[in-house]
Amino acid sequence: MKKLFALLLCLSMLLVGAAALAEETQLRAGSTLVVCASQDWIKDYNRKLAEDFTAETGVNIDFQLIPDDQYGNVVKAKLASGDGVDIFFSNPGLGLSEYSPEKYAYDLSGQPWVSEYADWALESITYDGNVVFFAASSLDGWGILYNAELLEQIGMEPATSFEELLAICDALQEIDVTPIFEPGADTWHACVWLLETGDWLNRKYGDMYEKLCDPSGKFEDYPEVITFSEQMMELVERGYFGEEEDWLSQKWNDRAEAMASGEFGMMVCHMSAADQIEELYPEAGVENWPLTIIPLAGNNTFSNSGGSMGMVLNKESDMIPEALAYFEFLARQENLQYVYDESKMPIITFKNVEQDVTYQYETLMASCDNVSGPDYTTRIPFYSADPIGRAYIEMWIGDKTPLEAVQQIDKDRAIMFGVVE
Repeated sequence: MKKLFALLLCLSMLLVGAAALAEETQLRAGSTLVVCASQDWIKDYNRKLAEDFTAETGVNIDFQLIPDDQYGNVVKAKLASGDGVDIFFSNPGLGLSEYSPEKYAYDLSGQPWVSEYADWALESITYDGNVVFFAASSLDGWGILYNAELLEQIGMEPATSFEELLAICDALQEIDVTPIFEPGADTWHACVWLLETGDWLNRKYGDMYEKLCDPSGKFEDYPEVITFSEQMMELVERGYFGEEEDWLSQKWNDRAEAMASGEFGMMVCHMSAADQIEELYPEAGVENWPLTIIPLAGNNTFSNSGGSMGMVLNKESDMIPEALAYFEFLARQENLQYVYDESKMPIITFKNVEQDVTYQYETLMASCDNVSGPDYTTRIPFYSADPIGRAYIEMWIGDKTPLEAVQQIDKDRAIMFGVVE
């Protein structure tokens, strides 16, 4: 009888534990997952899938959109205050460093969808040995997008050197076209120019990324970074952005209209920008927009983001079961296929999804002879868009020399490392 009683007691405890676990992991209909994102990151297809998830589970998705140039600071403040952030976006790999990942990043390594990632994507969604990102995104990066009709009009091809870029800009000015659309009102955008030197310089120096992972590592130590910054300044001094009062008020969200108008000859953008132009202005034609590397200072490779922005689950959230269910929903084959069909991204993070290589990906890879590798955001901590962009805006308007801008970037990174107050 004692053995029977002990057995029944054990079974009872197991049943109670199972019931408690079921209750703990049951999704709470009517609850709301708060997802923090920059204002340009949530697309119509993201909203459609969020609505479908709510219809299936009863859990709402609240996309809290933050201005681009404030995103990092606002999210860090919200996390520190416990202000209801369940999921937030971050650059992949070491780009997560500025958000205190040891404290806030939930370990997703055991989730079933992790095994479905392509091998190249696994490195980007991992931090300190753990998978901490859900990234249903694409290999991406930045290059110069040209208006091919204007290039034909001046009888030139996309530039493969800084000297060729200057010649194109001069020819465009002669036909009353502003050579370069630069959205100066969105400070962060200035940082993506230098971002494209990462793979090139790390191949040249071998240990550059390793050194920049340490507080003692400085961009100033690399003469090519200074040259690159000087050439960025020369573009402004030659008037290739147009009048200062104009380019400083231009916005990233106006890029499609600006380029489709024929008023500008080129812009620095990511790979899907041409699709956005075609969506708003179908007559423009996606193949009218070749994308190539940024050839300043001798740069001749393509630095990629290794999976672009990813979602991170705040491990201090009280909505962890709902967040995990949301990631599982997004990772379903039909939902991934929907995202890629709608976004037209070129090289996707998940396996077994049908994809077509875009025209812009083809022209970009041809311009660098298919030589590509991870950019700074993936491989070093604290390549933060806002302070880097701000340093370059200050350079462009004459408040800093190119050397001073690079020194400011190094100082800001030292502050984030915690070695300078």
